[in-house]
Amino acid sequence: MIHASHCINSNVINSNTIEMNMSHKSVVSILILTLFSCTFIQPGNTARILAVETFAGKSHWNFMSAVLRALTNNGHNVTVFTPFVEGNRVNYTEIDMSSMFKMKIAMDVVEMRQLFNDQFTPASFMLKLGRHSCDVLTKNDQLNDILANKLETDFDAIIFEPGIISGCLTYLGANSTLPVIHTSPVPINTYTERITYGDVHNPATVSTMLFKSAVPKTFVQRLTNTLVFLYISTIIRFQEFLLQVIESKPYDLSIVTPPSLVFTNTHFISDKARPTPSNVVSVGGIHLKPPKKIPQDILNFIEDSPNGVILFTFGSTIAVNSLPRNIVTAFKEAIAQLPQRVLLKYEGEMEDKPKNVMTKKWLPQRDILLHKNVKLFVSHGGISGLYEAVDAGVPVLGFPLFGDQHRNIDNLVESGMAISMELFSVTRDTFLKNVLDLVNNDKYMHNAKVASKIFKDRPMSQEKSVVYWTEYVIRHKGAQHLKSQALNLTWYQYFLLDVIALIVLFIFIFVLIVLKCLKFICKMYTKMYSSHTKLKSN
Repeated sequence: MIHASHCINSNVINSNTIEMNMSHKSVVSILILTLFSCTFIQPGNTARILAVETFAGKSHWNFMSAVLRALTNNGHNVTVFTPFVEGNRVNYTEIDMSSMFKMKIAMDVVEMRQLFNDQFTPASFMLKLGRHSCDVLTKNDQLNDILANKLETDFDAIIFEPGIISGCLTYLGANSTLPVIHTSPVPINTYTERITYGDVHNPATVSTMLFKSAVPKTFVQRLTNTLVFLYISTIIRFQEFLLQVIESKPYDLSIVTPPSLVFTNTHFISDKARPTPSNVVSVGGIHLKPPKKIPQDILNFIEDSPNGVILFTFGSTIAVNSLPRNIVTAFKEAIAQLPQRVLLKYEGEMEDKPKNVMTKKWLPQRDILLHKNVKLFVSHGGISGLYEAVDAGVPVLGFPLFGDQHRNIDNLVESGMAISMELFSVTRDTFLKNVLDLVNNDKYMHNAKVASKIFKDRPMSQEKSVVYWTEYVIRHKGAQHLKSQALNLTWYQYFLLDVIALIVLFIFIFVLIVLKCLKFICKMYTKMYSSHTKLKSN
């Protein structure tokens, strides 16, 4: 929304500088011109935005809340349905959904590993999880009332996380003329791209969300990536179709409204460059906040370490104390031999804790990584934590566990600032060797600093990007011109199956004609040869 009064106030004409002989008509012309320019050029600052966090994962909320904070800090009014309550503030109103969602915090690492052991099982799991979120949201009477009766009159845009596998969450923006904005907390949503963006990525150059390599380089990797993409895409769409038929829900009847805008948690340092539609805006690292003071006991532990400090944490989702005993023992024995001190996020009391270790149930990860004495970050590969490491210029030792974490870590390996390891086959010696290599080999720290410089070198901050593009799609009534033409094509048109079929038909007809011609020539030749033979015999 645009308010000319704000612009006029910022362009007040000092009457002392106006010449006495200026005509009344000239003054009026100047005022009209100023009003016109302010109205059509200056972005507004009073948009009313409805936001819905659809997944009870802390890292997902970190991304969404950072996007919303950028908007409220620039004067926009946000009403958000969220399971993570932080408290109301100026321009920001929360509606608590914590009782309706099961929080995904400190989960058992062995159970998660079993669930995500291959690329196929987690896809089905995430499909059911997405539909569960839809079920939860449709039971919220307050949200239902807004969507049915107040969305068009009380709001100027709607923001939500559309889910990773299931497309059912797009019902939130269905049947509305408002701009729909998606937030994507993961770098890539392989299996919902077609229904939301229109375009899909080429599996020859872009690894799928669950692939274990950053880039499919070899023939085997390209083949595997392509087959997995085709298989999972087909199975997921078929499974969702069956669920829509057998267990039909009200949200299944909604017409999918492609988003006007998508804010994605990606950057070409942590995710290789790839083609994206014009309405996809990368704001990776938007959750990064200005550093705060580190708690005194942790600060003393860091600064009193002459050989530096290693930060070891698997984030908010995974509980390190749920690791099998042999792995914990391998970590402790290796850490005890390190000259560095280790800050370890550990839930509970650790038995036989090495003398150079400090354990905490929670660590201010962002603030610690920015300390000059931190030499290494041991991580599970969550994208939020990796952006913190890249921003701080700290090398990473990765133990990817599930989801997009393998490709996240491998992207940093490609940048030369990380080493990736398999958690369930780690030994004391392999862990110790890789830690010492990352700490003592200057190339890793150098590459981390280079990555940090690239990461920070942007035409505008992530916050300004969010504000600008949100205001842009509101000003331009959904900015239909940003959406891909692919959205207007059916699946067989998009993949050129109709064109390929016609080409194959023409080739078939051509080959058939050639064969007929050859058959006719052969027949004529045989006939002529036979006649010639008879004449010679006579």
